[in-house]
Amino acid sequence: MKCPVCGNRHQIEIDTHSEGFVENLQECGHCGAVWTRKGEQEIVLYQTPQAANYR
Repeated sequence: MKCPVCGNRHQIEIDTHSEGFVENLQECGHCGAVWTRKGEQEIVLYQTPQAANYR
C-alpha cells in the first residue's frame, strides 16, 4: 500500500489508537497522514501541515 500524501510504501500500519478501531484505517509512519478506503477511493482524514512539503 502507498501513502496518498507522501507516496511512501514503508511504515504503513493500521491505526489502532485507544480512541477506537475503524476498519481499513491506515496511518503513514513517515508523514503522519491517516486515511481510509471506500471502494477504490482513498479518503484522507488527517494530514499534517508538514505533509504539504512531500507533494
